[in-house]
Parts: sequence; structure tokens; C-alpha cells
Amino acid sequence: MTVLLFGCSNQTSIKYGKYTFVRLSKIELGYLFLTQGIKSYFVGCELILQKDSTFKYTTCGSIMTGTWNCFRDSLFLNVTQNRWRNDSLAKNGFNGTWPQIPEKPIGFKCGNDHLVKIHILKNGERIVEELKLNVP
Repeated sequence: MTVLLFGCSNQTSIKYGKYTFVRLSKIELGYLFLTQGIKSYFVGCELILQKDSTFKYTTCGSIMTGTWNCFRDSLFLNVTQNRWRNDSLAKNGFNGTWPQIPEKPIGFKCGNDHLVKIHILKNGERIVEELKLNVP
């Protein structure tokens, strides 16, 4: 389950380029914990949005590619390929498994050169992922 956070007004406000993770300060993380129950944030994520509506989304464990679109205040990543980031995992799998293609698009709220997503884990823990445009 994913809950979205910020906003952008329309598709033209999405900027193409490279988005990288934002390292939150202890004060920012404390505020998010008090207001939204968020205890931690993702690091190492990167998203490249191309003008032709394709993307490359890299996390600590996998690399996803596909197409993207925007609707109102949200960016949606429609994943068509998902592979392990590590070459030996890509060849042999992790305990015989490979990354799955998400059934639903991955959604982010967008605004002011930022993309934000709150991940809710199976145990109920909330983790924020914030990406900032740094290479237009």
C-alpha cells in the first residue's frame, strides 16, 4: 500500500531529468515522525525521466524501466522491466527468485522539483522516499 504526499498542478509541471534521493535531517525526520508516524527514509534511489515518457528507476536492489505519465498532482511509473541491480543476483536470482513487475503503477506526489512517496510496509512501518531534481 502506498500513500502519496505532495503535489504538482498538471503534466507540464513535471520536469525531465535526473532525480536523486534527499537525505533528511534529524529535525525533518522528527517532524515527519510526530506528524505522520514516519520513522525512516530511503537512500540511494534515483529516477531518470526522459522527454519521450520513458524512465529508469534505480533502488538499492533493483533497476526498473518503463513509461511514465502524470495525472493532476501525481507521477505514475508504469514498470515494464524489473531486474536486480547486482549482476550475480540478475544471473542467479535471490534464493531462486527475481524481482516482480508491480501490478499497479508506482505513484509519487510531485511539486517544486521534488517527488515524494510514503511506503507502508506489511508491519505498518512508514518510510518516506523523497527525490529531488538535480540534473535537468
